[in-house]
Amino acid sequence: MQRILSALLCVAIAPGALAAQTARVSGVVVDARTASSLADVWIGPDTARSGVLTDGQGRFDIDVAVDVDSLYARRIGYGLSRFAVQPAGQTIRIELVPAGVALSGIEVRADEADAQARLRSAQSIEMLDAARIDRVRDQTLGGTVEDVPGVAVIQYGPSIAKPVVRGLHSQRVVVSSSGVRQEGQQWGGEHAPEIDVFAADRIEIIRGPGAVEHGSDAMGGVVVVEQAPVPTDPVWRGEIATQMFSNNRQGAISAAAERGALDVPLLGEVGARLRVTARRAGDAASPEFNLANTGFSELSLSGAVGWTGATTRTEVLLSRYGTRLGLFSGAHVGNFDDLQRAIERGPRETEFGYSIENPRQEVTHDKVQVRHERMLGDRGRLDLSYAFQLNRRREFDNHGPLANRDVPAFGLDLYTHTIDGAWSADRGSGTTRLGVSGMRQGNISVGKGFLIPQYRLYTGGVWASDRREFGDLTVESGVRVDTRWQRIFPPPDRGIDVEQTTDTWTDVGGGVGLAWEFASDWFVAASWGRAWRAPNVNERFSQGVHHGTAQYELGDATLQQETTSSLDASLRRDGERLSMEVAVFRNAIDNFIYLQPREPVLTIRGAFPAFEYRQTEARLVGVELDLEARATETLAFFAQGSLLRGDNRALDEPLYDMPADRLRVGVRWDGEAGGGALSAEASTLLVREQDRVPSETIYGLPTDGYQLLDVGFGWSGVRIGGHDVDLSLDVSNLLDRSYRDYLSRYRLFVDDPGRDVVLRVEVPLAGR
Repeated sequence: MQRILSALLCVAIAPGALAAQTARVSGVVVDARTASSLADVWIGPDTARSGVLTDGQGRFDIDVAVDVDSLYARRIGYGLSRFAVQPAGQTIRIELVPAGVALSGIEVRADEADAQARLRSAQSIEMLDAARIDRVRDQTLGGTVEDVPGVAVIQYGPSIAKPVVRGLHSQRVVVSSSGVRQEGQQWGGEHAPEIDVFAADRIEIIRGPGAVEHGSDAMGGVVVVEQAPVPTDPVWRGEIATQMFSNNRQGAISAAAERGALDVPLLGEVGARLRVTARRAGDAASPEFNLANTGFSELSLSGAVGWTGATTRTEVLLSRYGTRLGLFSGAHVGNFDDLQRAIERGPRETEFGYSIENPRQEVTHDKVQVRHERMLGDRGRLDLSYAFQLNRRREFDNHGPLANRDVPAFGLDLYTHTIDGAWSADRGSGTTRLGVSGMRQGNISVGKGFLIPQYRLYTGGVWASDRREFGDLTVESGVRVDTRWQRIFPPPDRGIDVEQTTDTWTDVGGGVGLAWEFASDWFVAASWGRAWRAPNVNERFSQGVHHGTAQYELGDATLQQETTSSLDASLRRDGERLSMEVAVFRNAIDNFIYLQPREPVLTIRGAFPAFEYRQTEARLVGVELDLEARATETLAFFAQGSLLRGDNRALDEPLYDMPADRLRVGVRWDGEAGGGALSAEASTLLVREQDRVPSETIYGLPTDGYQLLDVGFGWSGVRIGGHDVDLSLDVSNLLDRSYRDYLSRYRLFVDDPGRDVVLRVEVPLAGR
């Protein structure tokens, strides 16, 4: 490990040792409304938010590489602005627009900065901005990002969907919410991220390991969910957004209000935001059957308060996510014969309903977070964050002695404290970042059943990253060292043989990559990354029925840590007529932990498919495609696809639970009508039969390929009742085809949900 650490440290600092010729750029920055000079405005060549600051008269001087043709200006409380570098000796005048105020002739280019960052990134990154999220927002976070190339979802009906990135999921994919790792019971296949997708302003999917800022578990990738900053201007704004889904007769509504420059006693001038989201859904339906007891309800509350100064911003965020989920009753049976009949014959006929009976889950996730950022002038920028999270999960049985009682058969309370700090500084043609992180976590088991023991966990990490631009070439590198300490406590009075154990793991991860613009608007990128993770508590000590997945799980206390080494390469194009990215990757994982099927187990709670945790040497190889070709200004053709091959190298056979090959092709028309922007889209999803599965048990049976036809219409900015309204109508599985996706956990028992008509309406609100 010392040799690997030394090599990665050399890689991380090597690009910064290279020198580039520089030129002096001078200018002055003023407020676009008042023309008054602005002090403490950050000026730099990229969006790292570090560089030089303007003086008291708004003036600045900065040395940049001679091949840099544009710079960015940013001040807290104002929109990000991009401007062209002028010849030496000429003074640039920059007008900044206060955040949230739209003025003609001024263009804020944060979206262009994000697009350029993605194109010049060594890793494969997909960004969903607020407009795209509004257009594709689904019932869950997993459903919202499902159409991103390289991303699939593990589903338990419409209410539970968690992201699968390049074949990996759960504890191998980090989900970051507002800069903090989301810590719930993510190890469970049916434990989806507890995040209100209405609150998301931007979602970023980083595919592949090497994202050193996010911790040791990011072996498959990272899903970053960000809210918009708290406003600073003295204007009330808000929105009312609704969704209606025909398949499960679901209604969802989210209302938000925000305002800056509020004079609050004892707090001074602050900005604030409040959001409330509610959902209620009944049973989902396949083309032939009602999926009994698959309804759910959700109530989420979130708020934020922010203090903004010339060089600082502090935000306090609070949120509660609560949901009550029904689990498909056809997957919970009483004996072996019933289990076999359920698999062979399908579910019994039932009528649609909104009631949620046992088996069910009740989950709440509470979070309190404090974020602080401070501009340090030519010394860089400092970001600090502390968060407390409490995840409560209760699972209720429909078999055994608790079937008719409102007493959880199984429950967990997970308490997590996290602290993160990062310093970044601009150094000529690039940016250097250093960071530290720490976490304290404790788990308490409640209820009558047992699945995993109680534990206490401490983690700590330090990391460094460097990004340099040399003309058309961008070089990125990073390294991270993490240590993890975990103590397991024996369960009291449950007849389970688990001794108190204490374990410690320490290892290093990181990566290096480059992106090269070899021709106008054409980029090629390549990266190598190494990551690792310690085995989770459930993988080592599970002993019982995992009620949510309706399966018996048995852990292995001798499991070793996983390590992965991944290679990634991509070709990108960003042009007026053609935009595309083709990516290929190879991910070799040592000590890969997986669930091995075994004979079904009969318990007092019924008969369940059974699995035990094993380790092997694994290899995942894949190709991803994202393409859009514009035939005219209004007509475009697109294609998105993923192909993945996951193999158990030790046994020379495929891995379990790998996504099937899929390709979506379609056509989109964009135009104007009725004073708003109008769009229409039609696409077909082609999914290949997943026959690359181990054949030794019925749990690995292949699923047939299928084809689904989807259509959608969008109308944004249309004036209705004095308000600008955004409307969309989407129909998925238009022909109501029967199919079973290989990653559906109900595939042994029933088809996936059928046709679904989704209506979305969003009404922005504003006032003085």
